[in-house]
Amino acid sequence: MQIKSRVKPDQLKILESLKARHKLEYSKQLYLMNLQKGLEGEERFDELIRRHLDPETILLKDRRVNVNGSTAQIDALLVTGDTLRLYEIKNYEGDYQQLPGHLRTLKGQEFICPSVQLNRTRKVLEQVLGQWTNSLEIKAYVIFVNPGFTLYDAKVSNPFILPTQIAEHFKMLKSNEVKASKKMKRLIDKLLLETNSGVNYRDPSLKYTYKELKKGLICNKCCSFNLSLSQRQAKCLDCGKKNSITQLLTDHIDEITLLFPEMKVSTPLMYDWIDGKLNKRRVGKILKTLS
Repeated sequence: MQIKSRVKPDQLKILESLKARHKLEYSKQLYLMNLQKGLEGEERFDELIRRHLDPETILLKDRRVNVNGSTAQIDALLVTGDTLRLYEIKNYEGDYQQLPGHLRTLKGQEFICPSVQLNRTRKVLEQVLGQWTNSLEIKAYVIFVNPGFTLYDAKVSNPFILPTQIAEHFKMLKSNEVKASKKMKRLIDKLLLETNSGVNYRDPSLKYTYKELKKGLICNKCCSFNLSLSQRQAKCLDCGKKNSITQLLTDHIDEITLLFPEMKVSTPLMYDWIDGKLNKRRVGKILKTLS
């Protein structure tokens, strides 16, 4: 299959909208930055796959696995022959030191070692696959895709692929590249049915109301309210992004539908949501063409 571009997760879209329209508490700002950094890392990984492997390579991305009350997120699952390669993708940047069970920046900030999450995801995946087969090999890695990442005191036994090892890893994959067997393809089809897309996950602890959010038109690239509108086009005066008026309103329909799925989209609602920045008659006309 062709390696398609990553879809921005709903949770990331929601937090970006809330940051633009309402003050985010510090913990949510950190969460937002981590999601943005994570998506950037996953896109780097996908580019490595495109550059080094056959276009027909089977790659599962952003899948949530649930079994016996345990949930795990699969960043990437690569199928080579009869082997599954599970990747936990990290976009860390800067200098880190490995400690027992942790990674620590040289400034003293500590993170749970990503191999802990990798092992948990692997176990959950093995439980799901164990329903259909007990002979499948899963090789699991944590891949650090940011070239600006350095890890001191790293152990040889780590399941880590460091930035300096990425080229060699993909060279190995390319030299041993074997297309997935029919049996493996059937197994992957079953796995897709058993898992959910991780891009649709929403944090239930995130609370907000329609009334408290700032109304107006925002840029779909940088979320700025600083837009210049002409008859047919909108231009962001901060980042320079241009969109047709129809596309701009379509983006805002998608935004409010994501933030408030229980609300029925209507001309009065959209006119209020964009703070009257477009003529109400035009809003209704665009809505009619989209229905």
